[in-house]
Amino acid sequence: ASFLNIILALFLLNCAVARASSFIATPRLSPCAATNHQMIRTISCTGSRKPSTNFGRNIGNAIQPNTGLPTNSIISIRGGGGGTNSQLPLSLSPVTLFDNTPFVQFNLIILAVNALGFVVSILSGGSHLHLDLLGTGAFAIAALPTSGLLALSSIPRIQLSAACVSLWGTKLASFLFFRALKMKHDSRLSDTLSTTKGTFVFWLISLVWGCLCSLPHSLGATSSYNIPLLESPCSMLGAALFTVGILTETTADVQKWLFKQSNPTQFCNVGVWSISQHPNFLGNMLLWFGIFMMNVPGLIEPPPIISAGETNVVSSIMLFFQTVWRFKRVALAALSPLFLYTLFTGQASGSITNALELAQKKYGNDPDFVNYVNTVPLIFPNPIKLLLIMAGKN
Repeated sequence: ASFLNIILALFLLNCAVARASSFIATPRLSPCAATNHQMIRTISCTGSRKPSTNFGRNIGNAIQPNTGLPTNSIISIRGGGGGTNSQLPLSLSPVTLFDNTPFVQFNLIILAVNALGFVVSILSGGSHLHLDLLGTGAFAIAALPTSGLLALSSIPRIQLSAACVSLWGTKLASFLFFRALKMKHDSRLSDTLSTTKGTFVFWLISLVWGCLCSLPHSLGATSSYNIPLLESPCSMLGAALFTVGILTETTADVQKWLFKQSNPTQFCNVGVWSISQHPNFLGNMLLWFGIFMMNVPGLIEPPPIISAGETNVVSSIMLFFQTVWRFKRVALAALSPLFLYTLFTGQASGSITNALELAQKKYGNDPDFVNYVNTVPLIFPNPIKLLLIMAGKN
C-alpha cells in the first residue's frame, strides 16, 4: 500500500507540473513594440530597411526555425533623451518552444491500452497471456505518433527517442509474450489477479509505471529544440547508454531463459548473471537513462528576458527563480530513472515485492545460492570484475 501511495503521488506530481507548464507561455518577442530605455529585439514595422551585410550572413527574409521571426531581425534602441530611434540588424538563434500535445497524446494512449488490459483480464477470467503484451507493448504503440514511421515529427532527436522507445517496447513485449505462451501462468500474480480489486490495482500500477517511466520521451517530444544529432554530445551519449542497456537487458533475458530450459530447478548464475543478481534491471535502467540524456537539451526552456536597468534585489530574486524554473521539465523527466531505481532496488532487496522471499524458499538450502546472494551485487556489478569478464579473463 505504501508503494502504491508513492507511485500515485509521483503520478499526480507529473500531471500537476505538466498542467502548470501549459499555462506558462514561452517568452515571445513582439514584432513592432519597444519600451523606452530598453533594447529589445523587434522587426522593423516599415519593412523598408534591409539588414546590413556587416552583421552576420544575409539570408534574405527566411524565417528562423521555431521562432517565427526573420533570421536577421532588427534591434530597436529607443530612449536616451534625444528621442532618437536607431535600428541595427541582429542574427537570432532559434528559440525552443513547447507544445504539450505530444505529452498528452502519449499518456492517453498508455491509459487506453492499460484500460484495455483491465477489460481483457476481467473478461478472460484472469488470463496471464496478455499482461506484458499490453502493459509493455503500450510503450511501442504510444511512441508511434512521434516516430519517423508516421512522419508527425521532423526533429531527429524526437525520432531517435521514439525509435528507442518503440524498439525496447516491441522487443520486451514480444519476449515476455513468448515466455507467457510457454509458461501459461505466472504464480507471482495468481493472488493479485484472482479478484477484481487486485486486477484493477495491477493495471493501475502498470499505468503509473508507463506514465512515469516514459517521461523522458513524452516530455522531450513537446520541445522544438533541434540540432543535428552528431553535434549533440547528450544525444550521442544517450544513444550509447541506450545501446548498452538494451543489449544488457536482452542478453540477461536470453541467458536466463536458455539456462532454465536445461536447468529448471537451479538458479541462474551464468553469463551476466554471475556479476549481477539482476542484470535485466541494470539494462533497463541504463536504456531509460540513455533516453533521458537524449532529451535533456530539449527540456531546458529559453532564458528569461531581462530588461535593462533592472538590478534591484526583487528583480534578482525573480530572475533566480525564473532561471531555476527553466529546468522544471528536466526535473520532471528525471523522475523516470529515479522511479526505476527505487522500484528495482526495492524488488531486488525484497522491500517491495516477495520475489526475494520466494527465491529463498526455492533455493535457500543450496549453499551455492547462499554464497551467490552474499557475494554477487544486487544490481550494479563490480567494475573490475565486469572488465575482466568483458576481456575474457574470468
